[in-house]
Amino acid sequence: MRKKLSIWTVIAIIALAIAVIVAINWFSFPGWRQSEGGLLTLIGMVAVGVAGFAKIVVDIFKAFEVSEKKTETLEQRNRRVLLDHVDNFWVKGILEKSLHGAALIEPGIQQDMQAVRYPWNIRQEATDKALPPGKSMLEIFQEIGMGRSLLILGAPGSGKTTELLELARQLIERARKDDSQPIPVVFNLSAWQEKYSFDKWLVDQFGVFYKAPKDIAQSLIKADQVMLLLDGLDEVNKKQRNACIQAINLFRKEQGMISLAVCCRSEEYAELDKQLEFEGAIAIQPLTPAQVNAYFAQFGKRIAGLTQLLEKDTILCKLTETPLMLSVMTLAYLDTPSSDIQITSNIDIQRKRLFDTYIARMFARSGRSRLDCYPQQDVLHWLAWLARKMIEFSQIPFLIENLQPGWKETEEQKQRQFLIQFKLYNALIIGLVVGPIFWLGAGLLVAGMLTGTLFFGVVGLISGLIPGLFLGLISGLIFGLRGNEINTVSVLSWSWKKEWKGPIVRLSVGLIFGLLLAVIIFLISMWWIGLPILLVFGAIGVLTWGLRGSQIYETTFPNQGIRLSIKNALFGLASSVPIFGIIGGLVSWWLGDFWFILTGGLIVGLIAGPIVGLDFGGAAAIKHYLLRWMLARSNCLPWKLVPFLDHATDLVFLRKVGGGYIFVHRLLMEHFAEMDV
Repeated sequence: MRKKLSIWTVIAIIALAIAVIVAINWFSFPGWRQSEGGLLTLIGMVAVGVAGFAKIVVDIFKAFEVSEKKTETLEQRNRRVLLDHVDNFWVKGILEKSLHGAALIEPGIQQDMQAVRYPWNIRQEATDKALPPGKSMLEIFQEIGMGRSLLILGAPGSGKTTELLELARQLIERARKDDSQPIPVVFNLSAWQEKYSFDKWLVDQFGVFYKAPKDIAQSLIKADQVMLLLDGLDEVNKKQRNACIQAINLFRKEQGMISLAVCCRSEEYAELDKQLEFEGAIAIQPLTPAQVNAYFAQFGKRIAGLTQLLEKDTILCKLTETPLMLSVMTLAYLDTPSSDIQITSNIDIQRKRLFDTYIARMFARSGRSRLDCYPQQDVLHWLAWLARKMIEFSQIPFLIENLQPGWKETEEQKQRQFLIQFKLYNALIIGLVVGPIFWLGAGLLVAGMLTGTLFFGVVGLISGLIPGLFLGLISGLIFGLRGNEINTVSVLSWSWKKEWKGPIVRLSVGLIFGLLLAVIIFLISMWWIGLPILLVFGAIGVLTWGLRGSQIYETTFPNQGIRLSIKNALFGLASSVPIFGIIGGLVSWWLGDFWFILTGGLIVGLIAGPIVGLDFGGAAAIKHYLLRWMLARSNCLPWKLVPFLDHATDLVFLRKVGGGYIFVHRLLMEHFAEMDV
């Protein structure tokens, strides 16, 4: 596979080309050689050209070294990063840190072939026989055969996700030893919507969760290089679950060699009209009284109050049938006498009381958090809001950089009003950020024209005001009002292979923007700079079109996407000022005066730099922090999100996985979402 050019290599090629053009013109035109500053310009361009040539030579030698050493290719790197991401997030971050992981109980597993409609009309015999204890999920999966597909059913908290992630762990070990084995990837089906085909939804989820570009995700799926482990079929919108099953069945017909495993709650699956066309299905069995008693025996007399009630109350006994509720019950009622445990005849109310008690016990623990600076009521309010939004927008896990303006309001009219307010604030802030830079550039331009120096005096200050305000206003409107989503710019890489509409659209926008500015400059009798402005903004459009993400990367710390966006924005600003400054100066050659070239380059560089910086992630960062401020002002979330989320993690309400956060279990998240705080 051809190696994609890095952005630094592209800059080096441009710098070398510019240096060659300057040298040719210097030797071709006597007036240029005799002009003031001509020799200085030549020396500077030669230095730039030498640096660019050196960078290209270094890249060529590195390419030969890579081919000789046979280091990992981009495909091998992507495979390694994807396996590490699944392992670190789902296995180490969730499976190994599960709420009941310290005393993991192995539930019984039973085949349930009536739950699926076997493909190719082959009839399967029903059986009530439980699978042998100790049989691994991988062994169960392998017995199904090529193009494996398995449905995992069970009650809420029974361990469906645990079994799915245990399968993921075993598949990861196998894939690391054998590159021919597919990569297990885990997704949550709660994000699926009927408007998407299943393959398109998968590609989008690769981008959202694993930060994989669309072309890489499409190639992995098309080449059958992934194994799909899909959790939460019951979390799909109730009206869309049958359509989701149909979409999965259709996907299996089109991609028959991709293996799948799907988890769903038994009761919700039984209510559906459609069935998955899978080769196998298993049902997680309730814990037996012997398993429950063996678990409680570890705590001795500290759990005596609860065990006394279990002998009399059938509702409490029913709750102990799943590993999750057994663990929650132990944490909630440890060292609690039976007289202090409230019981009821309604299992839903009893479950709610159990979670309320668990939450209160987590707050009451001594040394419960390193950041014990938040009032309990505020913590509950913020977690309730976050839980509702995570469910509503299918954000599992919650990544801080994925906060969107649409989260603020639920009612359509209020949401529309908030979005208008958000965009206007955003346009104003962007204008205030870039306007002074444009003002400086225009002032330097006028100073150079009138005084022949770069002294920024009163004349430059006044005359640069109108162009600066104009450019600030236009930039604010373009970057502040476009789109309702915040899209981070996490990875930059150059590629020529993109849709043909991209360069045309961006070139047109750049030329229109440059034309407007050129007209303004013409009206204030500075017509000579209009041409470079027009051409440079067209070049900005083409340059930003060619940049995109090309690698899969793993989120390892909170708000990573925004931090990388800021880094790329600063890179875009720092690199585009000299590049477009040189281009602007070159276009001004025909005037034959050193100060025309210098001032023309300065104004173009100072105008192009902020625009490129905004497009390379600066606009996304400004939108993100504006949204955070507006959410904090409305008391939806605190301004300092990471300390709050870490505090909730210390309280064992959330779990930190990679750069994101999840509730310790779906049932707890649903409980918080229903709280009226």
